[in-house]
Amino acid sequence: MSDDDPLDALIETEKLLIRQEVSLLEVAAQTVANALDYDALGNLGEMANKYKVLTNDGGLKYRVIETSEACGFTGCCPSGRICCNPNHALQLHVFHPESSKDEAMMFIDRPCKCGQCCACCSICKQEMKVYKGPDSGPPGGEDNIENQIAYITQPTLGGFMSPELMVMDREDSEEMMFRVKARAFCCIGGICCDHTFDVTDSEGEYMGRIVKEAPEGFVDILKELGTDADNFTLYVKQDLEKEKKAAMLASLHLLDYMFFESGGAVNVDLTGMMEGECPSATFKCCDCYCCGCLTPCTCYMGPSG
Repeated sequence: MSDDDPLDALIETEKLLIRQEVSLLEVAAQTVANALDYDALGNLGEMANKYKVLTNDGGLKYRVIETSEACGFTGCCPSGRICCNPNHALQLHVFHPESSKDEAMMFIDRPCKCGQCCACCSICKQEMKVYKGPDSGPPGGEDNIENQIAYITQPTLGGFMSPELMVMDREDSEEMMFRVKARAFCCIGGICCDHTFDVTDSEGEYMGRIVKEAPEGFVDILKELGTDADNFTLYVKQDLEKEKKAAMLASLHLLDYMFFESGGAVNVDLTGMMEGECPSATFKCCDCYCCGCLTPCTCYMGPSG
């Protein structure tokens, strides 16, 4: 790996496995919130995400660490994890364990947005800015302008019935670097199957794909049901420019926050037991998607009425 450009670590990359780490504090807070049927309580245990990025043979390639405030504000508006998760303001720092544990090879900045609503104006369109390291001051600051390698945003109306992201080298650029589009139509999420997002250039040529993996075993199923920790696989063409590979990795994380960070798929309510009733459970099958809006599609099991 060259000392001149930290992104050189991506040159030979064809496939990466992204594994989000489970936070025990989040699990405990969400379990109590579900049992008491008080969803807001679960947000108090919301922790900054951590990911392991692995090679195809399971070796550690990178570590991705979220930096965010629990009760932050942007101006007079709340933007922290407790109030605004999963749409809170955050930075992601990508570390290469073989080069430096303290200096990020790339970092990503996402402002707080009004999520899960119609992507018709700037405040409602999810976005990220991607920078190569080293981190020189606040993301987006003057010291980092030359290090920016990509800008990711939703198109107006968010791809209509199929989620979509547009990736450019700068916010004001008229030339698109690539497009990320879900194969799904109208629905997204759920644990029954893989969710695939195709990555194509401006002419529709294949560049790679992002796959949110369905759980493969009993342990994975429990993790999906009770937590927001997910597994992804990123496929890229080996001869792709390293900056585009970095932007694809950032796009994967934005998709995670947009569609797969709303907590576990099952909510068990034990409050009825205090009155001699059976506990009830709500299971989220998927989210219905239209123009950026997300509406949960759920099934209820328990006492009627």
